[in-house]
Amino acid sequence: MYTTQNTKKIIMKKILSFAILTLLFVNCKEDSKINADLGKNLKDDSIHEIFKSELSKDKEIIDSDLAQDYWEFYKISENSISGTSKMTKAEISSQFKNIKIEIGRKKVKIGELCIYDYYKSNKTLIEYYESAKTAKLYEDILLKNKIKFGNEVTVYQSLYPEKACEIPWDELIIANNIAIITFDDYLVFFKKQNYNNQNDCYSKAKITNLPITNSIIHGNNVWNQLDCDIANLETKDYLRLPDIKDVKVFIIANFNFDDFTYTLVTIKNDKVVSKEDIGFAKVSDEPNLISEITEFEIDKDYTFALKTKSKIDKYLKIKNIEKFKIDENGLIVAVK
Repeated sequence: MYTTQNTKKIIMKKILSFAILTLLFVNCKEDSKINADLGKNLKDDSIHEIFKSELSKDKEIIDSDLAQDYWEFYKISENSISGTSKMTKAEISSQFKNIKIEIGRKKVKIGELCIYDYYKSNKTLIEYYESAKTAKLYEDILLKNKIKFGNEVTVYQSLYPEKACEIPWDELIIANNIAIITFDDYLVFFKKQNYNNQNDCYSKAKITNLPITNSIIHGNNVWNQLDCDIANLETKDYLRLPDIKDVKVFIIANFNFDDFTYTLVTIKNDKVVSKEDIGFAKVSDEPNLISEITEFEIDKDYTFALKTKSKIDKYLKIKNIEKFKIDENGLIVAVK
């Protein structure tokens, strides 16, 4: 009897021990799985952090590789190259007017469209176009548009063809600080700017308070002079109006005898938002006579009033009055 019960105890201990070992094995396996998953998660998190770090480093490299000089839209060639253009000049201007080109030590950046490592080369027009006839055609176009290029142009292309930007940004030509691309059978020109000089230009520009009336506009001592360009307009004669939040507002005047223009320019984050002629004269068929004139005034509430007068029976009579304001983004908004 004792032996049987003793044997039962031994068997029960073995069963219990086996159960405990099994439980420990399962727990160890589960712990291993948990630790493995935890390790995987930690590893994935580490990879994610490394990836973010590399992106950050890459951004720093891009930023450091880009220079302080940039190019902004300047103008379009006067005529289509071969007469096959499908778009109007106004449509092309609208497409490119807000694009900024940056060329640094290693990289070219086209606005928010693309960025690439480049190699550059200096070529004559004949070397670039591989044809004397074609080179002469483009040389004539550049000269007609008052683009001087000397004996050579500088060509920027992607160092890695598979990473090149899409047409028309696959390559750039630089001639006398003008960047040139070909688009829809036109040459599109971008003029070199400089961050530092432009900021100096803004800081030195005297602000004229509102309202601005005709007596102020036609006064002798109200137009300030500053030797820099704003929106590709020479600013030797300008009025700078009070800022609208972080929007800078300029009126650039071009006085050329009876042929004059006043151009309103708004700038936000160093980018031109709006550029609009708000005062000008149209010459009639008769020499030295004006057929139509548009004048502007600005009231104390920053409302612009444009008044257009046309010649009727030898007299200039009011033809149209329009009003607008500038919103906080620098856009021109009509006022009823």
